[in-house]
Amino acid sequence: MSRSTHSPTNRPRDGDRALSPAAGVVFVVALTVALAALVGSLLVAAGAAETDVPPTASFEFSYAAVDDGYAVTATHAGGATFDADDTGSLVVVADTGGTAAFDSRVVAGTDATVGDDDPVPPDTVVRVVWRPPDGGDTRTLATDRTPA
Repeated sequence: MSRSTHSPTNRPRDGDRALSPAAGVVFVVALTVALAALVGSLLVAAGAAETDVPPTASFEFSYAAVDDGYAVTATHAGGATFDADDTGSLVVVADTGGTAAFDSRVVAGTDATVGDDDPVPPDTVVRVVWRPPDGGDTRTLATDRTPA
């Protein structure tokens, strides 16, 4: 006849438990810390993603004939204001290589012209490009093409 390790009421003795209460508490605390770290990292990632959101602004393009091409003026037509901190990262770019930075604070009516000295050829894409202050990826805010 084999001997049972259980008491007559068929409950295990204190020494026969699979997990002590202290180990259970340690497990719950570790699980809570891991979940808090996961939630924290997700919130930080979401916050970082929002900092690279480009401002909403509209620009109008005008063209003045210069030699065999054009001087292209991009004018801020409305939307976000660009403060001195980020105007250095707001430029007009012609796909042929010409660039012109907006000066000072950019509000509706402020403009920048590319192609005064080196005209932009006909049928060339011209863009207003913004780079976030933290140096992230550039974003195109407006695009147009010089007349053919």
